[in-house]
Amino acid sequence: MTLSGRLEPSYIQPSFSILIRITYLYNNFIDQYIENLPSFSNEICSTLRTIIHKTDVTIIEDWKWNIPIFHTNKMICGFAAFKNHVSLTFFNGVEMSDQHHLFSFDCNAQKTRTIKFEVNSKINKAHLLDYFKESFFMKESNIKKKSEIKEIEIPELLKIALEKNKVAKTNFENMAFTYKKEYALHISNAKREATKISRLEKVISYLEQNIKMHEQYKC
Repeated sequence: MTLSGRLEPSYIQPSFSILIRITYLYNNFIDQYIENLPSFSNEICSTLRTIIHKTDVTIIEDWKWNIPIFHTNKMICGFAAFKNHVSLTFFNGVEMSDQHHLFSFDCNAQKTRTIKFEVNSKINKAHLLDYFKESFFMKESNIKKKSEIKEIEIPELLKIALEKNKVAKTNFENMAFTYKKEYALHISNAKREATKISRLEKVISYLEQNIKMHEQYKC
């Protein structure tokens, strides 16, 4: 308190009741956001919201960047509805395993990873719950440990192709770990051999031009 009897702003702490009101207000924002969506995106967003809260009772829903986001002591994920699809973004996605191969490579930034749901997309709730749990239980120490290891398995097809193309190989070797990982996973995650070969041709073309993978696409 100052000599004038006024409280300095730095000492003013929000009361529990104020925090409850703020949370209620954010919940209302999200309720209205989902209610005003077309039927297909309304259903997808409602389902995502329910699954996220099933992950753990401590997860808080919030309103940021004009979209619903979910966090605890760290940011977990958020979703946004567009005209023809819904994007679910994991803020620590680069450190996740993508165990069910759901991440969309046309919407990836340096750290985030996105799953896209279109009009006729079928939602596998069990698979999504796996992703939410992985993101939620990923400790900060684990994230730092993974980033320090800097190891990645390069697909054999990519190794052979790089040995035949010195320019692509040099550009690949000079890229940061994250960008190398994106290219390696892009090829190894393909289920069919024909798809791997098709992706490999594009990858080598991008590497010859020293282009990072995420620069090829816009969300």
